[in-house]
Amino acid sequence: MLQTQDPIELGFDTNRLSRIDDMMKHYIVQGKSAGMVCLVSRFGKPVYFSNFGYQNIQNQVLIMNDTIFRIYSMTKPITSVALMMLLEKNNISLDSPAHKWIPSLKNLQVSNGKRTYEALKTPITIRHLLTHTAGFTYGQNKTDSSTNNHYRRLLSPTGKKRTLEQFVEQQLDMPLIAQPGELWRYSIATDICGYLVQLISSLSFEEYLHKNIFTPLKMVDTDFTVPQHKINRFATLYGATDDNPFSIVETSDKSPYIAESNVYPVVEQSGGGGLVSTAEDYWRFASMMLNRGELFGERLLSKKSIDLITTNQLPDDLLPIAYNGIVSKTSMSYGFGLGYCINIEPRTAETLGSLGDYGWGGIADTYCWIDPDKQLIAILMQQFLPSLTHQSRLDFRNTVYQSLKD
Repeated sequence: MLQTQDPIELGFDTNRLSRIDDMMKHYIVQGKSAGMVCLVSRFGKPVYFSNFGYQNIQNQVLIMNDTIFRIYSMTKPITSVALMMLLEKNNISLDSPAHKWIPSLKNLQVSNGKRTYEALKTPITIRHLLTHTAGFTYGQNKTDSSTNNHYRRLLSPTGKKRTLEQFVEQQLDMPLIAQPGELWRYSIATDICGYLVQLISSLSFEEYLHKNIFTPLKMVDTDFTVPQHKINRFATLYGATDDNPFSIVETSDKSPYIAESNVYPVVEQSGGGGLVSTAEDYWRFASMMLNRGELFGERLLSKKSIDLITTNQLPDDLLPIAYNGIVSKTSMSYGFGLGYCINIEPRTAETLGSLGDYGWGGIADTYCWIDPDKQLIAILMQQFLPSLTHQSRLDFRNTVYQSLKD
């Protein structure tokens, strides 16, 4: 378990840093979260690592620093790094057409909103997929009504019997909502990136992640499945429903993440949202990012590749993006890199931050951001659907920055 260092020596006001305790208590006491784990580090040294509340309220199981969480879309940066590692190794360009490995991408049609379709004007590239500009969607936007039902069926838990290959091929049954490069839309594109990892590496996606990321970074609790001997550390999932603002959504004994306790095996290895992890494990991944590709003497990526991942890739005509992972509204203050949201204008952002800070969250309101300017990493773990129902991410960010003395 990580040991925290003296916050004063690392530039924090200890009294202000302790306000994270108050922030967590507020959300638990107000019935807005079952429990939280928060981790803050600077210059590679943890200064705050604590928790408050419950992993399971009904059974009075306290949340702990090693509780295992569904991180959902916090899987995306890991998938993006995995694909970038393969591009480096095989000398593949970001602008290579993805149909070189997935031929069916070449024949996709594009909806023009009039129930008629156009051919692709340009091939879908790896860059398009990593930046969510390939023309795919999650079917959650009102303007995508013709595709919404398809994506609801596609992303339903009952469909998780399928393999990653089957999942991707099912995605390609629908037309794109825009020509590649003409629209930013948060989407299933990162699942296709995970499939590319599998095809390029000739390993299963899971095997590649374990061999090349999880093992080198000592991420011992990160996987697509929670094994039986760790179920006692797996958090219950809560959320807001039409009838109840705080109800149980998924228990560990009925979770699709528990292969042995379910009626079907966990075979779908989703690059867009399939991993579980702990705060400490994810801190190790974030530390590698902050160190520009290296940790524990293991270099996963070159510094230049990390710079590409963490630099805005979107032209001005694709801004603002509809979602920045912190507040649920559009903002010109954020762009998007290769898997991360990037702070491009902190003066007008809705939260405290620095130019170039980057991060992403999961739909159960987990969140991590990295600030190279302040040499800062901060992680919030909880299990409440949907994300941004409450403003815990915003409050956590502001509390962390307000505790810095420099």
